[in-house]
Amino acid sequence: MLNLPKKDKKNMQVIGIDPGLINTGWAVIEADGSQIKFMGSGVCRAGNKKDMAARLVSILEQLRSVIQRFEVASGAIEKAFVKNDPLAALKLGQARASAMIALGESKIEVSEYAPNYVKKIFTGKGHATKEEVERMASLQFPKVCFSQSDETDALAIAICHMHTLKLNANLNRAIKRAM
Repeated sequence: MLNLPKKDKKNMQVIGIDPGLINTGWAVIEADGSQIKFMGSGVCRAGNKKDMAARLVSILEQLRSVIQRFEVASGAIEKAFVKNDPLAALKLGQARASAMIALGESKIEVSEYAPNYVKKIFTGKGHATKEEVERMASLQFPKVCFSQSDETDALAIAICHMHTLKLNANLNRAIKRAM
């Protein structure tokens, strides 16, 4: 399912990507002054029955299609983390690579954020649950119906990235004024 409101070309758009080998969530937002506008979201479904190469190509092709629909200036993806299963982390890294290639070949700079940092920025709580992330997404965009947590996670990544970009820009301006 895709959520695609009317496209506006004036402001900077960023994409957040929550990589996965079966489902890769994506969300595009746009800075509109101090407001953040929701532009669209969805899930790239690679399935779990295909071989690994076919899944990775599927993720790459679906994200290429998404990127072509928007005027994305910057992208963010969740950092991989190794919890208890290094093999699962390695496989997730391959899904991340497909997403990074889709962004890179479109000349979109990619930033990476740790999951706890994303949750802290988005919900105010670094160890927020999936439900808390979904609740915050519905509070910020009450008219949008998200089909699954991969979309809300991608939205959280995009919003985290947008806030980080604004923070860095403000910091750079303050440093220049101080010099």
